[in-house]
Amino acid sequence: MAAILDAFAPHVKKLIADMAQEEVSMLLGVSGEITKLGNNMENLRAFLTDAERRRVTEERVQIWVRKLKGAMYDATDIMDLCQLKAERRRESGGDGNVPPGCLQPLLFCLRNPVFAHKIGSRIKELNQRLEGIHKAARDFCFNINLPSYPEQQRALTATSYQARSQIDESAIVGEQIERDTKELVQVLTTTIPDDDDNNTHHQIKVVSIVGTGGMGKTTLAQKIFNEATIKEHFKTKMWLSITKHFDDADLLRTAINHAEGDQHGHGHGEHQDGTSLTDTLTRTLASAGRFLLVMDDVWSERAWDNVLGVPVRNASRSQPGSWVLVTTRSAHLPQRMRAPLHEHHVRPLHQDDAWSLLKKQLQPAQIARADHLKDVGMEIVRRCGGFPLAVKVMGGLLSTKSQTKHEWAAVLNHRAWSVVGLPKELDNRIYMSYEDLSPQLKQCFLYCSLIPKGTPIFEGRITSMWISEGFVQPQGGSNSHDDRLEEIATDYYHELITRNLIESTSIDRYECTMHDVVRSFAEFMAKEDSIVVYDNWQIAGGSNHNETHVRRLSLVQNNLLAEEWTVLQRQDQLLRTLIINCKINFELNESLISFSRLRVLYIVGGDCDKLVGSLSHLRHLRYLRLQRTNISRLPENIHTLKFLQHIVLRDDKNLENLPVAITKLANLRTLSLSDSNTNVVMIPKGFGRLTNLRSLYGFPVHMATDKDGGWCTLEEIGPLSQLRNLTLYGLENVVASSLAEMEMISTKKHLGCLELHWSNSRWMTLRDEIRKQEQQQEVEEVIEKLHAPSRIQSLFIVGYFGHRLPSWMMVHATGAFESLRYLNLRDLPCCTQLPDGLCLLPCLEALSIQGAPAIEKIGPEFQSPSSLSVASSFPCLTTLYLQGLCQWKEWEWEEQGEDETAAQVMMAMSMLKILVVNNCKLCCLPPGLASSKRHALRELYLYDLTNLASVENFPSVVKLDVFYCPKLKRISGLSRLQSIRIFRCRNVEVLEGVASLDSMEMEDAAMETLPEYLTTVNLRYLKLTCSKKLRESLLTASSTTTSSPTTPTATSGTTSHDEPWRRKLRPVVPAEGVVVK
Repeated sequence: MAAILDAFAPHVKKLIADMAQEEVSMLLGVSGEITKLGNNMENLRAFLTDAERRRVTEERVQIWVRKLKGAMYDATDIMDLCQLKAERRRESGGDGNVPPGCLQPLLFCLRNPVFAHKIGSRIKELNQRLEGIHKAARDFCFNINLPSYPEQQRALTATSYQARSQIDESAIVGEQIERDTKELVQVLTTTIPDDDDNNTHHQIKVVSIVGTGGMGKTTLAQKIFNEATIKEHFKTKMWLSITKHFDDADLLRTAINHAEGDQHGHGHGEHQDGTSLTDTLTRTLASAGRFLLVMDDVWSERAWDNVLGVPVRNASRSQPGSWVLVTTRSAHLPQRMRAPLHEHHVRPLHQDDAWSLLKKQLQPAQIARADHLKDVGMEIVRRCGGFPLAVKVMGGLLSTKSQTKHEWAAVLNHRAWSVVGLPKELDNRIYMSYEDLSPQLKQCFLYCSLIPKGTPIFEGRITSMWISEGFVQPQGGSNSHDDRLEEIATDYYHELITRNLIESTSIDRYECTMHDVVRSFAEFMAKEDSIVVYDNWQIAGGSNHNETHVRRLSLVQNNLLAEEWTVLQRQDQLLRTLIINCKINFELNESLISFSRLRVLYIVGGDCDKLVGSLSHLRHLRYLRLQRTNISRLPENIHTLKFLQHIVLRDDKNLENLPVAITKLANLRTLSLSDSNTNVVMIPKGFGRLTNLRSLYGFPVHMATDKDGGWCTLEEIGPLSQLRNLTLYGLENVVASSLAEMEMISTKKHLGCLELHWSNSRWMTLRDEIRKQEQQQEVEEVIEKLHAPSRIQSLFIVGYFGHRLPSWMMVHATGAFESLRYLNLRDLPCCTQLPDGLCLLPCLEALSIQGAPAIEKIGPEFQSPSSLSVASSFPCLTTLYLQGLCQWKEWEWEEQGEDETAAQVMMAMSMLKILVVNNCKLCCLPPGLASSKRHALRELYLYDLTNLASVENFPSVVKLDVFYCPKLKRISGLSRLQSIRIFRCRNVEVLEGVASLDSMEMEDAAMETLPEYLTTVNLRYLKLTCSKKLRESLLTASSTTTSSPTTPTATSGTTSHDEPWRRKLRPVVPAEGVVVK
């Protein structure tokens, strides 16, 4: 269950204590019951740790725990009601001389005896329940000596997170997966000869990867899918994750989108029925060339028999050699697909490979010391049984421990290894990692299971939901105004990643997913009060969720029908979280009244405009997310939702205005509007009163011309001192004279991310040059007053049309912006030079400059200012994007000489890994960049460089793209280069010094002869897109080449002596272009 006793009980106890300390003797008899309530909670505290553990295997203890949690949930509701009544008393009037104490929640009851009697009765009844629960605890002989979770003396700092992000977490270790990949790639790329008797040549064929959960089936399939040989052999590749409870139409739409190359699926076939979609998929695949379809994590044959089988089989008749790759836990399922089958069973990891995988999960500083603990570590690995997921989870657990034999032995000897009676859903190894979590972190982990498979777990979203549920509490010494809840929640999120209980899917770790096995574990542990509904029958009587007192419900079934919604209204009046992430086939009316205890309401899609009227009945609501709905307004009395902390409004196209009462939500921490395409263009005046705001996204700036217009201006951002994230749109509307001095933003000491957006479209179309100059001067004055604070971590400036960037961006000392990690400058049409001193930023990891057509030169001061004598410049920069600097001709950066001191030889951008240069007029890359001393650079992408003549001296680069560089003649000195793509660079004459080159793609529709430099390289495969004449020539040559159909390697067949590459490479011709492997 999502609420963990060890965490929930102290939270409730604190609520009671905070309320009781306010002169409770004046509460006309209720004070005694309040004191008793606190004492009852304290008396039960000793049982909680043992009860929480034993509930997993003992049904009677589970029932006892359920009753106790029910009582605590009721206690939190009562505390909320007291606070609400007090707040309403304050707003409703009373005379102006009311003592401040009388506005405290419990003291308010002194002036409202009816309410005092009602609350007193409820507290008395609650005490009786708790006394009965305490008495029943004697029957279980709970161990009262068990300590709760010991707060470990460690801190997973941002630095350690940063280091972890550089670890290869691909889970690919050892030779076995390489052998398996090679074997299955050979199967998939082997041409089966046509047999007139069985006609297998035109029949779809299936490879199945079979194994239990957590064995690495998906990892193996991903490695195969991304193999270069597979990319060359199949013109079309599709990857479909088949969720256990999928929607037929959605699956067909996804398949169509992937077959057409649209991985994001932008609404294709939204209005087609199943038959039309099936026909569309058949036609799409039939014209898509030879295809590979991967069906990952298939639970039943329904996805094939009812949805994909017919179109795939029909299309394969037009595209012989097409395959389906299936990963599944069922060995019987592929056999039911009625197709030629190659079956592969995933084997457990070898112990040495498992040890290598475990070490990959450790912090970099821990890996060297781990070998000293190998004897204990190998025992732990053996208990993982060769399951990669189990090894990763145990490695994540060990990464949180000290690197001592005592700590590792404690894991090896943990009680979880020998717990008997665990349900089959609970893997002992995952259970051990779960047991090691703090009570607060357990709640957060289990809550993640409410996010359905296939939906990313976003950091900002899930942490706000944790806060709203009360899972994140301020640390000692924090006050209510500066409680650091977001920072604490973010730490929880990153620790779950560190422990591999959720897995990051993005470089910045903002987006995560949860492995199926871990999800099944979490759903089981939370099933008493949290349910994910996948099938309609679970609502319509097929589930006993009413009997188990469900508090959290996530609806992800195919379609939500009106009758099912009616059932939910009758049953689930105890809900605290309601997530509707499915299609709603009816109009939601004023039907939220039944869910009056909600803390979290999350609706994606649906016709719910009439639902708005009932929002104000959700007195306990903390989190409101409405996404892609048709709402046109928020309730005018939204201020009655006193606890509301987070409002997220995304893609609600009909919403144009926010209610004036939103400025009265004193507890609001997040307001997130859509991006610049939002229809909400104004914010009500008085917004500056929301001083508790932590995140403000999509704030539309209003021009301060009408003082009585009722809309707030940018100046109201000033009092919002607690902001962590701020995004401003429409800054072209701001007049500099209307702004206060620069302190408006610069004094926000907590601000970590700042985005400043202008729209320059109107300015670009102005014909009056004087007026254009006036507006440019205006925006330059405005940006000067929007000074970012010194502790900023991310800074985005978009659409700015001034001539120069603000003076506050000129870094003149190493202490300025010392925390800045990401800098993005985009769409700057008039900016003529980059800010000085960016190279002094000590923590800058990514720099992106896009769309700055007025910049013609980048001087040496960019990477090495004259004031820099010893310290290296750009010491942490790993990614550099320079795009759309279309007039940029010169980059001055000389290589340092051999006679310079060791300190001075510290090159600029020594950590640079990825460089992208796009759309400029550079004729060469500077010597300081193309240096033999540069060892970190791995990927180099050069696009649309019309004057570039050569690419030389990049010995560490392993991947190179050169696209649309018509004057490029020479590529040399890339000794580690493995993969190159040369598109429309028809003047390349020299390709040398590329001894490691393995893969090449060339594209030039006018190419009529093969370039001579192909004779100097020894490739494993080559892809050509060329003229029809050359294509036919190669086809003719390939027809004279003979080889065994079961051998995908090069043949010894000869063509002509003047083309030696043909003796090494066998051509294979797809529907378009020529591919030579």
